[in-house]
Amino acid sequence: MKVIIRNLEKEDKKYKSCKEIKILPLSDIHLGSKQLNKKLLLEAIDQVKNDPYTFTILNGDLIDMTLKSSVGSVYENELSPMEQVEQLIKLLEPIKDKILVVSMGNHERRCEKETNIDVLKLVCSQLGILDKYANGVWYLYLYFGEKVQGRKAPMVYTISGYHGSGGGRGIGGKANRLTDMSNIAVADLYIMGHTHTPMGMKKSIYIPDYSNKSLTLREMHYLMTNSFLEYNNSYGEIQGYHPCSTSLTEAILDGTKRKIKVVI
Repeated sequence: MKVIIRNLEKEDKKYKSCKEIKILPLSDIHLGSKQLNKKLLLEAIDQVKNDPYTFTILNGDLIDMTLKSSVGSVYENELSPMEQVEQLIKLLEPIKDKILVVSMGNHERRCEKETNIDVLKLVCSQLGILDKYANGVWYLYLYFGEKVQGRKAPMVYTISGYHGSGGGRGIGGKANRLTDMSNIAVADLYIMGHTHTPMGMKKSIYIPDYSNKSLTLREMHYLMTNSFLEYNNSYGEIQGYHPCSTSLTEAILDGTKRKIKVVI
């Protein structure tokens, strides 16, 4: 599991006094697919670029990478694999400093399986953010703001995720895959993509408080992110999957107390 630490205050003093941080995850973009909603993608990138308090997590399937051995047809892509990589670098360059994590998806793994070439690792190397890259489950410590109770110290949130896998057609199966992430490690927020079905939920668990020999109730939040693919003439339509919302999802983290709002 890749552990990533990001202290925003060390990068810019304005993050010490900020009241909240937004995370706008970008997952299941499928750059190169004819079904990609380019307008929505550019709007999302502009939001990350122009709002100093909005950051992003790139959680896999950023490119479509349809190969001859893939389930889909190479003729469904409007960009070659190399062109997809080049376009992705160009799109991410303006927001590279706002990227918290980059994670591999099953579509990028196609290339690794066939050629042993990790295309997202190469993209991150080109952008100078290789330390933000994880090819599996990742775990992020994010520091910013300042707690209003107790001794003065930055707020810190723990966020974990990976691209995702399985889930089936039903909402229940997808929700189970999302909440299953807390079987790996305890975190404040879990983020997963893959199913193209935006959803949010939360649950609580007691964790031991060794100092006071008691139990503390820990609230955990879950976010399943949207895709950027339109339904008409898509693989999903051909296979009889239901249309999914492409509405952007985000998580809002309070900078003064432990409070998370998941927006879908």
